[in-house]
Amino acid sequence: MKASVLLCILGIASYRCSENPVGPDPPAAPGTAAEQFADVSSLTASYKKGLRLLTVSSTQVYIDGVSAVWHFQYVDTTAPYATYWFHANSSGVGFDSNSTLPIGIAPITHGWFNSDSAMHIAERNGGSQFRTDNPNYTITATLGEPVVPDPATTWWITYLSSDNRSVTLQLGIDATTGAINLRYPE
Repeated sequence: MKASVLLCILGIASYRCSENPVGPDPPAAPGTAAEQFADVSSLTASYKKGLRLLTVSSTQVYIDGVSAVWHFQYVDTTAPYATYWFHANSSGVGFDSNSTLPIGIAPITHGWFNSDSAMHIAERNGGSQFRTDNPNYTITATLGEPVVPDPATTWWITYLSSDNRSVTLQLGIDATTGAINLRYPE
């Protein structure tokens, strides 16, 4: 009888571990970048018409592409070209601040796939191996469109070892095609 109960407990524990075998469990909310984009976009309309999305970012992304907090940066398309910062977290969406300083990146002009797809591509292109080699890690993600050399909407995914900050894996993923256009180190 004791052996049966122990096997049952081990079975449940191994099932729970198989759901997310590496890294911390993702947060319950808010979710992926695209899931929060519509709510933040609605809020931007109440601040100023003509705001355009510049970047979407998170400093802690889980391997399934969700984050507890997503940051959204917008730019005013009319002078003085102010920049506005918004966020989405478990409490909802909110306005953070604005600035009139130029930032040097272009508004996102192309469509983009969601953070869960970006993380899936990153995992297949070295991220999974990085996590195996570095069990203590953080993952950051930023979506943006550089002005030069190629104005393609790009997800920049960075894996960073918590034990040795000089150990990183950086991937630039075309956010419309899924092609890897940057990998450092190679």
